[in-house]
Amino acid sequence: MSPFLHIWQADLTVENPDWAAAEASLSATELARLARLRTPTLRQTYARAHGFLRSILSQYTGQPRATIELTADDNGKPTITGHHQSFNLSYRPGRALLALSNVGPVGADLEPLVPLSNAAPLVAELFSPDEQAALRVAAPADYWPLFYLIWTRKEAYAKAQGMGLTLPFGSFSVLVPGQPPRLTAPADANLLSFPASTGWQGAVAILTAGGALSPHFQYFEYIPGAT
Repeated sequence: MSPFLHIWQADLTVENPDWAAAEASLSATELARLARLRTPTLRQTYARAHGFLRSILSQYTGQPRATIELTADDNGKPTITGHHQSFNLSYRPGRALLALSNVGPVGADLEPLVPLSNAAPLVAELFSPDEQAALRVAAPADYWPLFYLIWTRKEAYAKAQGMGLTLPFGSFSVLVPGQPPRLTAPADANLLSFPASTGWQGAVAILTAGGALSPHFQYFEYIPGAT
């Protein structure tokens, strides 16, 4: 199979009868985690996001979605038992993003473009000097879009590494300051940034040998019952 990177999105707010079937495919582990969530919004988000995940993985593995077995690697990152595709899921109330590839480890991050009440400590601790410099000179209207552009790229890279927030975020940069700032990526990765619907920022990272391999990438929108 040719190298690919596929990026799927799902609107979790759209009502559709097939959500119930997708949610019914969750494993016992997923159902146990679902039961621990405290609010209806969190439960619906989790159930639909993981039903979406299983529906898409079913297409790539040829297995019924309820029979797909997910296990964790040494870093705790989910993998598909018996298959070599890498995947990563990111979701927030209302929307989900899934990256899949047969080339190398992938990471995905999805964030709503909403201001944070106190971002300064986060920026100081987790953003590189170049990224902090770009934010300092950003116009007020550009600050939050730029903040989330940086953040989603860093988070996607950390998830591709299987490290999450244990990765020293301030030690690498995904942005070169200037007017306008330029996007960059660590040497071992390709990074894609894109609007994930109106009011959302998305990013996907794929780790490749020296960052040299650029697989063909495509975007898809998930419609319950249509896949």
